Amino acid sequence: MLDPTGERPMTDTDAGSDPDPDADFDGGNGTGESAGRERPLSLFDHLDTVRDRLAHASGLLLCTDFDGTLAPITDDPGDTEITAANEEALRTIADREGVAVAAVSGRAVEDVADRIGIEGIAYAGNHGLELARDGDTTVHPPAAARVEDIEAVLGELEDRLGEVDGCVFEDKGVTATIHYRQAASEDVPTIETAVDETLDEYGERLECSSGKEVFEIGPATPWDKGQVVSLLAEDTPEGWISAYLGDDTTDETAFRALGEDGISVFVGDETEETAAQYRVPDPEGVARFLEWLTDEGTEAIASDRSPGDR
Repeated sequence: MLDPTGERPMTDTDAGSDPDPDADFDGGNGTGESAGRERPLSLFDHLDTVRDRLAHASGLLLCTDFDGTLAPITDDPGDTEITAANEEALRTIADREGVAVAAVSGRAVEDVADRIGIEGIAYAGNHGLELARDGDTTVHPPAAARVEDIEAVLGELEDRLGEVDGCVFEDKGVTATIHYRQAASEDVPTIETAVDETLDEYGERLECSSGKEVFEIGPATPWDKGQVVSLLAEDTPEGWISAYLGDDTTDETAFRALGEDGISVFVGDETEETAAQYRVPDPEGVARFLEWLTDEGTEAIASDRSPGDR
């Protein structure tokens, strides 16, 4: 179950420290936090290190974003599909013993589950405000209480911005997204102003964050991708290691939550700053890594642990 208050106590490990790219890593549940690294290492230059970390772990929790990670970004979010290579590899990994898989997306939980279409894995939607696993779906209580506010905000913004070409409104139940990828650059300040002014009417009940040419509107509650990844990690057996792949600003909370105890992979350009340890360039790079996991990575899990520790 999700924390009913949406709050988690701060621990000593939450404060974190500057990561050392050359440090030796131990396996773990991956709930620590560390400061961001400006330039993550190229993942494919360090697969031996990843293999060693998997070998010292007793299992793997593999968490991944969807848009921009398993699937290319598209102008119309309704057109986005997981790549065939990523689907095949993820399905194979999910069937491996000692591995748990979770998709953690900004999309509504039913939407991302339908687009990935793999049964038996966990799905976290709306940046973790919804969680579907083991046949049950939980909605974070403070988020459920703000559904009417989200509907009202979306209606007001559609009235104000409905004539702006390329502005797309997405109702995700407990959150909403305003897409402006297809809008003219000169219209973006108008969209941003409308979002800011409309949210001002709701005081501290709602908040807005920005991503890749989107504005995300949701309940003002301290719950995000990092929190839900930490929750999933806490539910894994002792000795498991957690990994997270993502491409956007909302994924940074997950990278920080894993810290150096986990394996974090940023998907994108090498010039972008991120808290992730490693980088791949695009969803094709994600597929290459997932295929490596199916061929070598998952085979290495627990191979350097004594029988009593497995």
